[in-house]
Amino acid sequence: MKSELKRLLQLIVIFFKAFFTFKKKVWLFSVPSHPNLGDQAQLMCTEKWIKENYNGYKIIEMEHLLSPFPHFNMKVLALNVDFWQHIILKMVIRKDDVFIGHSGYFFVDHHGGWYSYDYLLRYWTNKFIILPQTVNFYAPVVKQRVSKDFGNKRNLTLLCRDEVSYNNARGMLGTTNLLLYPDIVTSLIGTREYKSLRNGILFCMRDDIEAFYSPADIDGLMQRFGNIRKEKIDTTLHISEKEMKLHRDRLINTMIEKISTFEVVITDRYHGTIFSAIASTPVVVINSADHKLSSGVKWFPKEFGLNVQFASNLEEAFQKVSSILKRKEHLDNPPYFKENYWDKLFERLL
Repeated sequence: MKSELKRLLQLIVIFFKAFFTFKKKVWLFSVPSHPNLGDQAQLMCTEKWIKENYNGYKIIEMEHLLSPFPHFNMKVLALNVDFWQHIILKMVIRKDDVFIGHSGYFFVDHHGGWYSYDYLLRYWTNKFIILPQTVNFYAPVVKQRVSKDFGNKRNLTLLCRDEVSYNNARGMLGTTNLLLYPDIVTSLIGTREYKSLRNGILFCMRDDIEAFYSPADIDGLMQRFGNIRKEKIDTTLHISEKEMKLHRDRLINTMIEKISTFEVVITDRYHGTIFSAIASTPVVVINSADHKLSSGVKWFPKEFGLNVQFASNLEEAFQKVSSILKRKEHLDNPPYFKENYWDKLFERLL
C-alpha cells in the first residue's frame, strides 16, 4: 500500500511538471532507482547527453511502466495506479515530445523492462530512442510478441550494445532502425585524468545469478597472487535508494577514483570494465553467465593496447594479470567512444 501511495504522489508531481510548461519535453523512461553504480552511471551520462543535445527541453524521468488494461477489469481500474498513470500520460504527453528508453539488460525473457517500451509503442507514436540494450530473447512465444510490437516501427530507434544483440534484433524487428552502439558510460573514457599512486589488484565481482564463477573460484584466484594488495568489491552497493539518489554522482566518482589506485582490475562486471577504462587502469575481463562480457570487450580497439583484455578462464586471467604487474607501464585511454559515437549520435537520429 505504501509503494502504491508513493507512486500516486510521484504521478501528481509529474502531472504538474509536465502540464504547466510550454517547453517541449524529453521523457526518460525506465530510470533505475536501485543502488547499482553501473546503472546509475548510465543515468548520469544519459542526463548529460540529453542536456547537451536537447537544449531547452524539459526532462521528465519515470521508472518502469505497466499497461493496466490487460490485467484489470473496469470495476477495479479506478483503484489502480497504473490506470491513473495512463490517464495522466495521455493528458500531458504532446506529439513533439521525445521518448528515450534507459539503457540496460531489458530485452531478455526474464526481465520485465521491455514491457514498458512495448506499452509506450502501443499507445503513442512519438519519436522513441531506446539506448543500448543487450538483446537475448530465447522463448519463441516471447520472440513472436517482440517482433510484432517492436518490428517495422518508423518512430523507433533501438541501440544494441554488442554484435550478438544487434544480430538478434535484426532477425526479429524488420525495418525498425537499429544502431550498433557502445554503452553510454563509455562516453566518459578519456575525459578524466587520475594521478593516483597505483598498487595491487582489485577484484570487481558480481554476486548474483549472472555470475559464471563461484565465490570460492574467485577466492582461490585471489590467493594465488600472494601478499600483494588485494581487495574485492561489487558495483552494487548495500545502501538505500534514497541515499543513492542523494549522493549518486559522488558515489560513482569515488568508485572510479578507488579503481585508479590499483595496478590492475579483474572483473566480471561490464561497468567494472568501463569504470576501469575511465580510470585508465588495465582490466582483465572474465566471463559472466551470458555473452555480455565477451561481446562487450570487442568494442575496445587497438588504441587501448593491453589496457582491456578478455580471459576465457581463470588460469588465463592469472597469466594476463601477472604480465601486467610485471610490465610497470601506464597508458592513458583515449576519448575514442565519445568522439566516434556519443558526440555523433544526435545527428545520426535526424
